[in-house]
Amino acid sequence: MSSPIADGVMAATYKLVQQAMTGQWQDVPKTIEERRVLLDQLSASASPQDQQWLMALKQAMAESDAAVAKMSSTASMTASIPAASQVTAASEPSMVDSAVDDVIGMIRSSK
Repeated sequence: MSSPIADGVMAATYKLVQQAMTGQWQDVPKTIEERRVLLDQLSASASPQDQQWLMALKQAMAESDAAVAKMSSTASMTASIPAASQVTAASEPSMVDSAVDDVIGMIRSSK
């Protein structure tokens, strides 16, 4: 299924990844909310044959929300550590990237 709403969900996910990777934590809650609203709209308009990938998308979004929350927590804890010894969440391999890649693959294969 490709629709402006599905594209919006993917764009919001990409934006969320970029915000997390660059440490723009103040913008993350708004982006997560925008993505949830888009997912609700997508769910309301989904056909029965879209339900399987829609459930996978919801699961991937829940996992990315958890990963972002963990990264945000890590970033806030490391903010008080001297810069030379910091290991930021943005420098570590991200579960969010993996979830985004998986969802993009599912959406592309359903076209």
